Amino acid sequence: MDDLLRIKNLSVEYRTDLETVKAVNGISFSLKKGETFGLVGETGAGKTTTALTCMRLLPENTGRVTGGEIELNGKNLLDASEPDMQKIRGGIIAMIFQDPMTSLNPVMTVSDQIEEALGYHNDDNKTKEQLQKRVDEVLSLVGIPPSRKHDYPHQFSGGMKQRVVIAMALACEPLLLIADEPTTALDVTIQAQVIDMIRELRDRLGTAMIMITHDLGIVAQTCDNVAVMYAGKLVEVGTAPDIFSGLAEAHHPYTTGLFGSIPNLRGKTRRLTPIPGLMPDPTNLPKGCGFSPRCPRKISVCDEIPPGVYRDGSNKTHLICCHLLKDEKNWEEEQ
Repeated sequence: MDDLLRIKNLSVEYRTDLETVKAVNGISFSLKKGETFGLVGETGAGKTTTALTCMRLLPENTGRVTGGEIELNGKNLLDASEPDMQKIRGGIIAMIFQDPMTSLNPVMTVSDQIEEALGYHNDDNKTKEQLQKRVDEVLSLVGIPPSRKHDYPHQFSGGMKQRVVIAMALACEPLLLIADEPTTALDVTIQAQVIDMIRELRDRLGTAMIMITHDLGIVAQTCDNVAVMYAGKLVEVGTAPDIFSGLAEAHHPYTTGLFGSIPNLRGKTRRLTPIPGLMPDPTNLPKGCGFSPRCPRKISVCDEIPPGVYRDGSNKTHLICCHLLKDEKNWEEEQ
């Protein structure tokens, strides 16, 4: 199966007159048609910047790509013209943004907002009636009665607003959906409903998806492949079983720390083990491994030299960026 999206050695910076923030630092991954890819990490890891770069929505005056490629069906999006990107956004790649409360225009009805997106990508010249029929279809798809399409955003609850945002994203049947922490602003019960709905729609429509979150539970429920991101780099990549099955020979110390921070709601209770320290300053990243100031297993080389990427020789799908794997059996350094 051909890759739908391929990111190669992507690096992104935010520059001001005072400092340069190194937000994304040479990441690479790919996504196949119909596949769901999870991007996990703490706030500030570079997940949202990666998503905005795919959409070419970085802040115009400060954000810039300093290296790498983003290929969609073999075409480098970083070389695409702005008119081409305006057709790609919403039509081929759509995004669910973090906060549904601020993603909708408060002075436009839900119907008008969805129809606006449909009208912009109306290449086959559908009539007003046909566009309205599609509005009804996508609202029904996300569980909102079409009778409410003339309501304004303030008339909806937080969970219903998020359903509207998802309807807008799916209206033009994109090949790729980027969900940037789609449940962050919602309570736990509504979170579960929204995740179940996203998963059901993905399966029904066959849409590929990038799920960006800090919640490993959501990733375990929805994703085929997973990447753990820290300080702008991917420190571990693998299939969902590689990350979650418990059968993997090794994990990056940061991934181990993330699992140690999750409450165990079944069986014997245990004390949570938070990761000590804070994410490094992105304007002054460590010389060696970015996680070394917080790592309980670091060795002297971790502070001085960036680690290579090691692949599990047993199944070939599991990659970890860590010096500790240099002498481990079955782990081979990527060239």
